[in-house]
Amino acid sequence: MKTLRNCIRLAAFAWLAIVAFASCNHKELCYDHSHMTEFEVKFDWSGCPDAEPRTMVLQLFYPDGNHYNRYEFGSVDGGIIRVHTGTYRMLFHNGDMDHVIEQGTRYEDYEVTTPERDLLATIGRASSEAPRPDGSEDQPVRFAPESVWGGSSETIEIRPSATERQSITLRPQEATDIYTVEIRNVENLEATSEIGAALTGFAECHRFSTGAPAGQPVTIPLDLTRVDNRTLTTSFATFGHCPEERLEHMLSIYTSNKVYYHFDVTNRIHEAEDPHNVQIVIDGLKLPLPGTGMDTSVSDWDSDIVENDINMN
Repeated sequence: MKTLRNCIRLAAFAWLAIVAFASCNHKELCYDHSHMTEFEVKFDWSGCPDAEPRTMVLQLFYPDGNHYNRYEFGSVDGGIIRVHTGTYRMLFHNGDMDHVIEQGTRYEDYEVTTPERDLLATIGRASSEAPRPDGSEDQPVRFAPESVWGGSSETIEIRPSATERQSITLRPQEATDIYTVEIRNVENLEATSEIGAALTGFAECHRFSTGAPAGQPVTIPLDLTRVDNRTLTTSFATFGHCPEERLEHMLSIYTSNKVYYHFDVTNRIHEAEDPHNVQIVIDGLKLPLPGTGMDTSVSDWDSDIVENDINMN
């Protein structure tokens, strides 16, 4: 009788073990099918035929705006990603840039911006000494960005791929504006060792959820190129101007012998025929000859050495 009871207990234990094992196997099987799928992303550049991006970045966000994942494609035509099935919002732009950084962890506030730069980096002077235009003294000083292209896709449902891989085609648009500054008929340029410039009142960043400039106003230092002994020029990208309100825009020119000039170019920017391709021309600038400026060992700068009659073409 005792033997029979032991056999019954052993049989019951064995049955419970089989049930438990089957249950465990079922859970592992469900875990293995983690609802990941392959999804193809394509970029159509027909709207930006002159674009020359290095790589492309795709940011996926949940419908509530929280971040899901970041992907970077080595090909500007796109590629294939693995992603959990579900509904997402997308932001995208070119990547691998020297002076453009990404920031923000939500769909609404994700943006690209640039790092800080010394105002007088191009002429080897301490920026704390440099006179800045009235009203712009507190503006952060930032690098000009490289050209940025990007955009957004509000909502897409990524489904399990049973037979045919799902895909989306994204169409980047230019997110930066190009500015060209030309200073013509410069006198005594050959006698000036270093000369740089800066422009005030530009947007700190670009926000892809709105497709618009954002952040606080910043000042951008400019690297001037000597075309010849009479001409200076530069071309650079920006995120746009006046991110908060209509501002004055001042072009400052700084020389290594501590002479500076401020020019109001507000109308040239606000009334530009093409706001995405702005040209600013200053015709006539007289620089001081060596020995006629301030002593460079002192901290004072001088803006009144030479009277300049400037034509704003």
